[in-house]
Amino acid sequence: MRRSVFWLLDQYAETGETVARIHATALHQARLADELGFHALWLAEHHFMPLGTAPNPAVVLAAIAQATTRLRVGPAVAVLPMRNPILIAEDYALVDVLSGGRLNMGVGTGSQAAEFTGMGADFEGRRAAYDAGLSEICARWQAASGGVRGPEGMNVPPVQMPRPPIYVATGTDDGAYAAGKAGHSLLTLVSPAMQGLGDVEARNAAHARGLADGGHAAESAESVVVVFAYVAATEEAAKATALPAMLNFFKAAAGIVPPDPDGMYSYLCASDLALAGTPEQVAAQIERYAAIGVRHLAFVSRFGGMDAQAAEDSLRALAPAA
Repeated sequence: MRRSVFWLLDQYAETGETVARIHATALHQARLADELGFHALWLAEHHFMPLGTAPNPAVVLAAIAQATTRLRVGPAVAVLPMRNPILIAEDYALVDVLSGGRLNMGVGTGSQAAEFTGMGADFEGRRAAYDAGLSEICARWQAASGGVRGPEGMNVPPVQMPRPPIYVATGTDDGAYAAGKAGHSLLTLVSPAMQGLGDVEARNAAHARGLADGGHAAESAESVVVVFAYVAATEEAAKATALPAMLNFFKAAAGIVPPDPDGMYSYLCASDLALAGTPEQVAAQIERYAAIGVRHLAFVSRFGGMDAQAAEDSLRALAPAA
């Protein structure tokens, strides 16, 4: 199974951690992830809120690309309706160049209405803007790869031919099917709203059906399952760090704190909707994902203001060779 890392780079005033410190830690842990054999690193895009401090992931990914040698890098996701698609195509083509062809292009519509309002973008019309933007990005990359320059192409072609792989983020089976039918890979987040691993299995099956119905080979694309993960020496130590971090994240993401935090944590762990516990417990959870056909897990390995050293220790325990 492929293992990747996924970071929000979220910030919480109560921790006193500056944006500069968050990004210095990210760069350090990216180097470590590269050394430990993780397959890829994904960064979220967020604006105006503590949920993330990478308003343009291409900038951070370019820095990470220069500090690593093997790790693939990508946004998860570039929110296409918020920017001119030609600028997005240029920014990420340059990431592909600076990384030596290691870009995975995660794309999505965006889901935070407040971010669209702040950016002066149309939240209700984001689907149409996304479709048009993705078409433009792919066309620009393919044109540039074919040698087209000037207003119809780009002056910086991507390294990967004819374009970097596209990963479509979705939280529905219909969206997964559509991504597959278009020949794209899938990014999907394991959420508390799911009923269990059966929902993950159904999502991946929908993507596989889409690939088949679109005439694409099964091995031409993949499904990346994103899940919150934290490993500690004991079950109690894992909960003591992971639960407060989860509560911080839920408050930042949805403005809510679950009424029964202990019950929520127990449910998420018991249903494998979060990976948390000892190395042995989390290894067993990962095996249950493998048993339903998951071939690529992306761990949200630092979140909710989690202590940087605790996150690093967990990252080591989550590594492919651990």
